[in-house]
Amino acid sequence: MLKERPKRILITRLRFIGDVVLTTPVIRAIRRAYPQAEIIYLAEAEPASILEHDPDLNGIIVLDRDHISTLPMGQQWREYFHLFRRIRAYRFDLVIDLFCNPRSALLTLLSGARYRLGYDVRGRGWVYNLKIKRLASIRVLDAYLDAVRTLGISGEDDRTNISISCAEATWASAYLADCFGSDDKPVIGINPGASWPAKMWGSDQFGNLINRLVSGYGAHILIIQGPGQEKIIEAVRGEIRHRHEIVKTTSLMRLAALMHQCALFISNDCGPMHMAVAVGTPTIGLFGPSRSDIWFPYRQEEGHLPLRPDIKDCCGKDVCIQSLPCIRQIPVDDVFKAAGLLLSNGI
Repeated sequence: MLKERPKRILITRLRFIGDVVLTTPVIRAIRRAYPQAEIIYLAEAEPASILEHDPDLNGIIVLDRDHISTLPMGQQWREYFHLFRRIRAYRFDLVIDLFCNPRSALLTLLSGARYRLGYDVRGRGWVYNLKIKRLASIRVLDAYLDAVRTLGISGEDDRTNISISCAEATWASAYLADCFGSDDKPVIGINPGASWPAKMWGSDQFGNLINRLVSGYGAHILIIQGPGQEKIIEAVRGEIRHRHEIVKTTSLMRLAALMHQCALFISNDCGPMHMAVAVGTPTIGLFGPSRSDIWFPYRQEEGHLPLRPDIKDCCGKDVCIQSLPCIRQIPVDDVFKAAGLLLSNGI
């Protein structure tokens, strides 16, 4: 518990889209506990963009690590020095570090905040004069919510959220109307990519599933292509017999707006999966080797389903050492049936 109410609060989870999405309940809980406080979020450029319209934030500090890494070493140090000065200028009373890697720990330490809340991990616990008390739950979402629980704030509301602007919603409506017209057939978003090869369902499986979704439900198919995923998408398209559209937008907020208008989203375990849930779209998450009980804290009654093969000897590695990666042992029929279940609840 804090001895006095903080007036200026910094929350930071520097990296990864899905992780930043999973911290949105923390932002909301802090705002409810401290309605008059100035709340700022610090993250790298790409994940920071999904918080652009968050109503519970007063501002965002962007660490453009990709840009900084291209600079000569002297300029890199100057960029970080300017970042340190900007953070200190806020005179934060409380910093909540939900990443606790060397960079975020250093930024927390140099913030000058009276209270520094973080995890006691990897020898960096000394940075934090308030240690996050972990509960027994293995869910990553609970690891983040334990931060607010440590402060004596309720962490019961664990819904994730991404707020979309009217302009982004209007753009998405026009985009989909241009692609598919204005009929009442369901638009299904498909995300075949992921951060690691072992987390990707097979291109032939995605193609087979798409053919069945079009034949069975007359669905319009919107395939998400992320940066560097051209070969993955081409492999999937080679299996498809029906019309489909590819979206390549680099704007995460426009992508979120498109997801919001989908009747269903099917994705490997990665950032877009978490984004789809956060905008309220029924979502099927495909898992292996990652675990759905850790990374899919979403409820079936709210329209979300995880699928993972029943394999006891999964290697758990980012690059699978098995002859057939675990995730590819999820049958197409199981995903199709799950899609039918969620579509029947929404149509």
